[in-house]
Amino acid sequence: MRILHAYIARGFLMTFGISLLVFLFVMAIGNIFKVIDLFSRGVSGILILQVFSYGIPFSLIFAIPMSVLAAVFLQFNRLSSDREIVAMKACGVSLWEIIRPPFLISLALCAICIYINCNVAPDSHYARRKVLSKLGVETPISLLDEGRFIRDFPGLTIYIGKKSDYLLKDIVIHQIEKDGLKRTIRAASGTVAPAANDPGKIQVNLFSVRIEQPDEQHPENLALTRYLNADEYPLTIDVQEMINREVVWKKRADLTMGEIIKTLRLSVSFVPDDFVDPGRMIAEFNNSQESVVAYIKVLFSDAALAALEAYDGSDAQKKNAARIMAAEFNRIIAGPCIYSPAQFAQAKLSDRTMESLRNFKPGHLAAGLNRMLLEDIFPNQIVKNGFLDLYQGNLSMFRTSLLVEASTRLTLSCSCFAFVLLGAALGIKIHRKESSIGIAVALLLVFIFYFFIIIADSLVNRPDLYPHLIVWMPFVLSQALGCYLILRSN
Repeated sequence: MRILHAYIARGFLMTFGISLLVFLFVMAIGNIFKVIDLFSRGVSGILILQVFSYGIPFSLIFAIPMSVLAAVFLQFNRLSSDREIVAMKACGVSLWEIIRPPFLISLALCAICIYINCNVAPDSHYARRKVLSKLGVETPISLLDEGRFIRDFPGLTIYIGKKSDYLLKDIVIHQIEKDGLKRTIRAASGTVAPAANDPGKIQVNLFSVRIEQPDEQHPENLALTRYLNADEYPLTIDVQEMINREVVWKKRADLTMGEIIKTLRLSVSFVPDDFVDPGRMIAEFNNSQESVVAYIKVLFSDAALAALEAYDGSDAQKKNAARIMAAEFNRIIAGPCIYSPAQFAQAKLSDRTMESLRNFKPGHLAAGLNRMLLEDIFPNQIVKNGFLDLYQGNLSMFRTSLLVEASTRLTLSCSCFAFVLLGAALGIKIHRKESSIGIAVALLLVFIFYFFIIIADSLVNRPDLYPHLIVWMPFVLSQALGCYLILRSN
């Protein structure tokens, strides 16, 4: 039996390796145009290699499950066509025993995929975005995500129902000034593009527009609100300040599984990775003339200040300084609200922070507001917790989007296990030796599998339908169908 298991495992691993290389090559073709564009911009080969290598873990998320399905299908299709399955069954070997080697290998691949999907791929995706941001390839237009309230642009809160490339639908824009809401713009559709002569601006053209403008003297009186309609309304968004920043905000795909869980628990705690450059942070503490920076420094413990003074710029000290600052900042935000009109008089606070200050009441938890204040004090040193602004928006929709993301990653990882049973059963049933048939069947099944993921992602704005459970439907169906077909063949 050991010889039989080694024979099946060797054939499966060989076919899996070849399939994985083929699928990775096919997926890499899509990056060729990006590489050509970077070459045309005069980007160095090292940076291009970085961009390309950072995309490999993300490709593995899809390539490994597809390779497992193709390998097990081709392996058992060949065994069935050569009558080796019949010979094994005639010797008293059950199909479950024959499938055992690929089954055990798939469990190991599931563990590898979970690690890649939950940790390696998000970190690589985020690192790739940072490199592209430095090269000027990724623009602030990429921050216009659908299905969430966007407060990254100064003076604006934007909501987009649907986005397809540069086409927008169901748009709501709140223009906010220091004294409150200035106007609300609603549009059925629109287009967005970088300004032709100014890379620091975005040009938005809105269509079928309705503008709601509160009365300047009595903004709370809805009866005095003016309503204007227009077929087209051009809007220019100044994003020069965002372009000059060194921090790249994390999107949903950039979050590790630990960060997703932390965010689902509504945690706003600092982690060492939130500090871009601890050395510059310490220098700012020591050299800044701003009263608000000195005020935050006073809140640090004596032990923490002594440890930071010993900073010498080494990698070990850099990690230690980041840990110390994360611990101190977490202690600070866990206390009462740190805002003081006198201390923050010269501080430039964002619109979302001002809105939170206006809505804050004594007795409320101040951790979220304190974090916003610290992010505004050190805008280029602290990675912004981009989900704090969603707490003020549709929380259920936001939580659903994260649940869909987490479920998708786990489903893609566990699909290796589901594809072994289904691929083996179909390989035994379909008696064709051609490899093209196996690849075609694998692609068809994978498309059906991923189609459910697309459906779930499109239903993020419908939390009542539990779209994060829809992601698991193809996994359950694959398992059930595979077990049923193997039982019949056995």
